[in-house]
Amino acid sequence: MGQTSRVEINLSAIDHNLSVIERVLAGRTDHAPATLCAVIKGDAYGMGARRIARRIASKVAMFAVYSLQQARDLVESGIGTPILVLMPVHALDRRDVLYGSAVRGQLHLSVHDNQTLDALIDVANGMGLRLPIHLEVDTGLGRCGSTPDEAFLLAKRIARQPRLKLAGVYTHCSCSDNDAQLTEDQACTLDEWLDRAREANYLPDDAILHQASTFAMFRGDQFHRSMVRVGLSLFGYASEEFSDAPKFQHTGEARTLRPAVRWVSEVCQTRRIEKDAKVGYGGTWTAPRQTRTAIVPVGYADGYPLALSNNAKVAIVATDAGETIRAFAPVLGRVSMDQIVIDITDIPEPMARVGSEVELIGTDPAAPNHLPTLARNAGLISHAMMCAVSPRLPRSYVSETGSDEPIIVARTVGAAGAGRSRPGALTTRAVV
Repeated sequence: MGQTSRVEINLSAIDHNLSVIERVLAGRTDHAPATLCAVIKGDAYGMGARRIARRIASKVAMFAVYSLQQARDLVESGIGTPILVLMPVHALDRRDVLYGSAVRGQLHLSVHDNQTLDALIDVANGMGLRLPIHLEVDTGLGRCGSTPDEAFLLAKRIARQPRLKLAGVYTHCSCSDNDAQLTEDQACTLDEWLDRAREANYLPDDAILHQASTFAMFRGDQFHRSMVRVGLSLFGYASEEFSDAPKFQHTGEARTLRPAVRWVSEVCQTRRIEKDAKVGYGGTWTAPRQTRTAIVPVGYADGYPLALSNNAKVAIVATDAGETIRAFAPVLGRVSMDQIVIDITDIPEPMARVGSEVELIGTDPAAPNHLPTLARNAGLISHAMMCAVSPRLPRSYVSETGSDEPIIVARTVGAAGAGRSRPGALTTRAVV
């Protein structure tokens, strides 16, 4: 392998997920379909913002990032799609590559309070340009933005600034994955604010209104407004986080998303340990029998959570007559900095040996190494586990048309009726 592990991102799965999102947005009958803003902050959740953006730029209306640096990375890679910067920005240098983006109207900045508004007025006046800005109304998240009353006064000030264009108004849902009533309440608060702003003539007719992230988008059409901001669902994860799935209007569509992320390594040592032998720091696992173990050179320094100690399974992957098979092995003992120990006692020895491929994160939603399952076991959310994968690990981008590596079609060792399945929907069962 050369590297101890690598992360594979299936670009065809991302294409599929965009199609799912487009179908959800197109289904609204009482309003024009919302446009799509792809949220690729945090280097696209650690998966490589430049590469992801190039793949999907023609299919989205806007990108959202957190900081000017994240926006700069996209512009320097040749992205011409509008970019919304979510964090409060207080300065922009004329020598910055983003200055050209601002002149072209590509760069959209956020107003959170009077201080950021003052700064952006200075930027626009100093550079002699008309700056598109989005006003964040805090309807309940309690993070950035301003209260509705404060935001109303900000809108009044913006309306009087000839070099500022109120290009959008937005809010963030705080609990759209698990609280239908609070999500509705936040929508009502924003509706009331928008009515006030329209009545006062502070809200341009063409202002982009956006509230929904992935969860609110699937929860209901009423949250779509004129644009949705989605990130996690691009990578095929959503319904696993729904705590009240029957209340989501689009749960069925969410369940057709295809996971796009695999994390793979390989076995670097195998050995046998005797019954009652302990494994790992702290001796937290004791062998109940003679046990065959394997070392996988991945640990918490790579982003594999310490909390998965004695609390996860990985897949041993092999090929049989051109078909990929998987058998699952539990993690034994404490996750170390650079390695984990797994139990391969019940996996045929020719399959589990030095050099065998190990799949730490797989693409089968029913498998124990599905990313949301691992994140839940570790006490994390899927976003956090993706972002935690070390940037030192290479990212490999595959496609089902013209791929640099094959897309896996799998069956499982020992599974009744195991056979071929479509890519992204693998049939698996743990072998323990």
